[in-house]
Amino acid sequence: MDGHPLKALLQLQLGSDSYAVLHLPYTLASLTAESLLPSPHSSKWTARINSLLHSKAPDARWAGLCLAQKTSVLSKSTMIECAQSWIGIVLPVLSKKESPPILSASVRLLRVIFSAAADVPEFQRQVATPNVLKFTTALISLAEKHVDTELKILALSTLALIIPLYPTLHRASHSALSALCLGFLNGNPFKPPNVALTRTASRLYMVLHFTGGKVGAANLWRKSVDDTLAFGWTSFLSVRSTFLVEGRVPQLPAATEEPLVSIPLNVDRLRTTTHRPVQVPLGPLTKFAMALLSFGGNIFFSSPSEQLQVDRHIDPGVRAMEAAVTPQIWKLACDLITCLATCVQHHLSSSQARIVTCIAFHLEHHLTSSERLPFLNTLQVVLAKCHPLHSTLVVNRLARAIVPLLSVVLAKEPDARESDGTAQGRSKKSKKRAREFEGDEVFKISREVVCPTVDEGNALLAAFAAIRLVLQNPNLSPAMQSISCRVVLSVLLVLPEMSPGSLSADPKLHPLLLQRVQALSVELGAGSTRGMSKSLGLVVGANLADSHLHRDLEVLLHPRLPPLVRSMPYVESLSVFRAEESQEESEMRQSLGLVPAETEDVVMAVANPPAPPTPPRTSKNLPVPPSVAVPAAVQLPPQPLPQLPPKPSLPDDGERIEAAKAPVPSPTPAKAIDATPVQVEMPIFVEEEEKNEEMPAIDLGSDSDSDL
Repeated sequence: MDGHPLKALLQLQLGSDSYAVLHLPYTLASLTAESLLPSPHSSKWTARINSLLHSKAPDARWAGLCLAQKTSVLSKSTMIECAQSWIGIVLPVLSKKESPPILSASVRLLRVIFSAAADVPEFQRQVATPNVLKFTTALISLAEKHVDTELKILALSTLALIIPLYPTLHRASHSALSALCLGFLNGNPFKPPNVALTRTASRLYMVLHFTGGKVGAANLWRKSVDDTLAFGWTSFLSVRSTFLVEGRVPQLPAATEEPLVSIPLNVDRLRTTTHRPVQVPLGPLTKFAMALLSFGGNIFFSSPSEQLQVDRHIDPGVRAMEAAVTPQIWKLACDLITCLATCVQHHLSSSQARIVTCIAFHLEHHLTSSERLPFLNTLQVVLAKCHPLHSTLVVNRLARAIVPLLSVVLAKEPDARESDGTAQGRSKKSKKRAREFEGDEVFKISREVVCPTVDEGNALLAAFAAIRLVLQNPNLSPAMQSISCRVVLSVLLVLPEMSPGSLSADPKLHPLLLQRVQALSVELGAGSTRGMSKSLGLVVGANLADSHLHRDLEVLLHPRLPPLVRSMPYVESLSVFRAEESQEESEMRQSLGLVPAETEDVVMAVANPPAPPTPPRTSKNLPVPPSVAVPAAVQLPPQPLPQLPPKPSLPDDGERIEAAKAPVPSPTPAKAIDATPVQVEMPIFVEEEEKNEEMPAIDLGSDSDSDL
């Protein structure tokens, strides 16, 4: 027993009061549950703590409170044995003018004493029941009168912990506790409220219904929810005094505060969490959330009719301040909807279509990444917790809003787009020179990062998580499904070739995004046995560091799974190239802005030729009748020349007459020549025209048949 840790601590670190304060961090770190087991030194340990608690020096009393709190946490038996004496010493301290460290240590010690032994009936009857109400009264006084914010937060959090443990003892204190909470939730018009203090008061307010007992708790809960909704509506309408709400301007009582004070104050009043221990009034909560979510923040009137409906003077400054807080109201609405979807889950399906439509409306507009992120996170929770959407229109609209957010990863070529816009003002030599220097963007050092901020990276991850849930919906149209799959496949091909630094400044975003895209691609490829069998490389590459490798390989080898609700298309039916897509997919792709930056290919040029072909430049440029340019051209190496019939009405055209008299090797029948489109030879004429070189003379004595 000579080597017991308590003996060494009592002899050295706790030898005097000053030593106890000086070596307190080491003493607290050295204490363990094994060292506080019953031993001959246990009585000496508790006696030393009691002597520190009765010390006249404030620092020694603070050290004694810390040691008592640590002992109560590690040894329940020691705490039950000494709780009565410690409560008699510490509880009067809360009503005295002590320093904040001593008050905080006292609150923490009593908090542990009243909460750690709540399962011991005898302890509750003899120790807790006579003293809990005194402790609650002291905490209310500290939260109301003390100026230290951290001490107020500690007092409110302690009340939120103690009230559910002893609900019937606090039935008489319900009014005082409600007034305390509302005093912090109402805010202060003279200074901005503390966010942590407001959240702590909100947590305390949501447990006050426990004071009603088994019978009255439900009624108190419903009353608190109704009061909170009324409180929220009042705050919301206070920051929308210059906007139309349900077709009319809200009529509010005359406010005495200035707009610079009242608008931030009412926004802070909306920051309240929700809790669901009993029945939830889902209808009023959903209506309030939709009112917060569906409101725009335009400074100007959206239509002349809206301006006519406002029958009073609108201060432009007040309207600008109210419009500035719109993104914060959207975020609070998303938080409320997320809490509702998490709590009630599929019971929110009746309002799911309205919520998703409103979110899709916001995503269709140009928002910043910080404004877009709450909508995407809320959309992910709503789609995951509720039933699948039954409306084809809503699902397709949502997919149209999300797909452009995914395409930011794909390579952009701004130079090519700029050249398309200024092609008419450039000469042929400058266009030829620009084509010669294509590929210089590889050597550019100052490249733009796809996701320069953290919010943009999180929004990109949330967009891929949302499109995964949208693609699982059976009501998605085939064209929209094909477009989405092609975008995901393009991102999957681009990401491995992209460096992490070009994607984001955070190096962790690239592997995380690649893993999410690979998992989504595996789900798309696993829609049929045939498609999964062709995705072996993708499956293995996506699951090398994944725990679902065996499951996916089992699906690949033995596809004995229940049939899907919607039959996934085969790989062959997906249009990968633009030449294979349908007219609906082409129009949808162009409406989403997924247009390549490079010039059009030959196939598209054949369908819509920009201009009729012109003959090559000769020594004398004479106007050619339209009947001359109709026949197809015959290629003569090394330069192709048009086959022109000799016309006596064209004098001084020696080169053309000479080319017409040249021997032509084995001409094809006239029907075959007529069947060949004229536009096929168009790129050859344009290329020869752009070279801007003199036409070499043709040697009629050469053997051109051998070349052919």
